Amino acid sequence: MEGIVKNHRHGENVIIYEGAEIDESAEIGHFSIIYPNVVIKSGVRISSSVIIGKRPSVGKNQVALNEIKDPTLIAEGVFIGDQAIVYDGAKIGKGTYLADKCLIRENVVLGEQVVIGTMVVVSFSAVIGDGSKVMTGSNICGNMIIGENVFVGVHVCAVADNTPHSLSVREEHRGPVLSDGVFIGSNVTLLPNVKISKGITVGSGSIVSKDLDQENSFYMGSPAKFYKLK
Repeated sequence: MEGIVKNHRHGENVIIYEGAEIDESAEIGHFSIIYPNVVIKSGVRISSSVIIGKRPSVGKNQVALNEIKDPTLIAEGVFIGDQAIVYDGAKIGKGTYLADKCLIRENVVLGEQVVIGTMVVVSFSAVIGDGSKVMTGSNICGNMIIGENVFVGVHVCAVADNTPHSLSVREEHRGPVLSDGVFIGSNVTLLPNVKISKGITVGSGSIVSKDLDQENSFYMGSPAKFYKLK
């Protein structure tokens, strides 16, 4: 059964479904919805009109979505901004910050102290490591892997599938892999299955169409190429 919750830490018209576990210290803003199988730990602050634990729609190439069983976990000290949506099975690590209107899809794993900017989309089963930041309006594609202390600038577009009309199952999509300490400038495009080695900087506006493997170096261009800095 769903119910309108009255709690001194909750705003007006908060809906919490039976089966959600919420620490008594958590704060939940007006008009937010918490679905079943959600675990919210201590010190979490949720703003207004937020949805946690939303069940994804199941399409022809998404049959695995029927098998989501793990709880949606919001760890200690997380902040979630207005109108953010966190889908079923996502894991949000300690101290992570989710800005207004961001979208965290099913089975995403965010590490500790991660920052997700305004209107960022983190698609299905992506993984983002501790201390990484993804700035305003960027798209993190399905099955993408981002290491620790990575910076992704504004309006970066990552792609996991170059053949969308084939309706391949999601498990076969191959997102880019960004190693620890990578810096991605604004408006960069990352094509499927590319790998960027540790500490590399990719200049703004570049298109990464193949692996970048010279660690701690600088790449830019369309396609991105190695540049030796003086």
